[in-house]
Amino acid sequence: MVRKAKSFKVLTTVAMVCCIVSLSGITAKAQSVNETEPNNSMETAQLIQANNETAAQAVSGNRPNQYVVKGYTSKTDEDWFKVYLNAGVQYVTCNDNSFDYEVYNSDSNLVSSGSYSKSRLFPTAYPFKASSSGYYYVKIKGITSTSSSYIMLVGGPTYLVANCSVSLGSINMSGSDVTVPIDLRFKDAIPEGSVVYTITMNGVRSTSVNGITLKNLTSNSTVALNNFSWNKTGLVSMNMPVKGSWQIIFDYYKNTTFTPKLNLFFAYPLTSVSVNDIEF
Repeated sequence: MVRKAKSFKVLTTVAMVCCIVSLSGITAKAQSVNETEPNNSMETAQLIQANNETAAQAVSGNRPNQYVVKGYTSKTDEDWFKVYLNAGVQYVTCNDNSFDYEVYNSDSNLVSSGSYSKSRLFPTAYPFKASSSGYYYVKIKGITSTSSSYIMLVGGPTYLVANCSVSLGSINMSGSDVTVPIDLRFKDAIPEGSVVYTITMNGVRSTSVNGITLKNLTSNSTVALNNFSWNKTGLVSMNMPVKGSWQIIFDYYKNTTFTPKLNLFFAYPLTSVSVNDIEF
């Protein structure tokens, strides 16, 4: 999926943002359960746990709170699951082969329904609102006469990771520091809830500047990149939003000109479809 948007300016230079997914989000390092028969009705629904992973777990690749259900279904085989959910927005996250789903509350009232169509390797999430905390029931039903495999999570969103790169244009260092503002607050292609976990700066020689500091004005956070390598890892706990107002300060060392590119690696909650090849 490629979406286009108008370019925006950093100082007087046109900037480019490119976000690319690098992980599927449903991993081997997660809690996984296979559907078990009989589970063909609400009365025999299989008890499962709600998905409750975090951005930090997505970054580490170790997701003890990702609860994945795997099973097989067909037009004549319904699979029912019972899960406790907190009140608020929840998600049915789907992967593998296509199937239909329905969500019911404990009073057997239909809360949400939909059809998942397999289109690529990445999962798709469908939001619904749990009006109150309690047990909910999810029915999975295949769309073909032959049995096919499926993957499903219900509860909080799963998290994916992506990269947002911003070309800063030509930077001219001449006797003083240079500050470059970047405003990503209104870039719809960047998912809501995205938080930075690694920052790198390319295109700057180790001796071109005395240091590089980034300020996320939205969260009032400051990060100094490591000298010479111009990177910084382990930032997920700072909860810096990618969709924020940024300042990049290049500390003067000598008169020089360079063309840097800022890379913001981030984790984001999957609330619909995954980000892939987004360009401005």
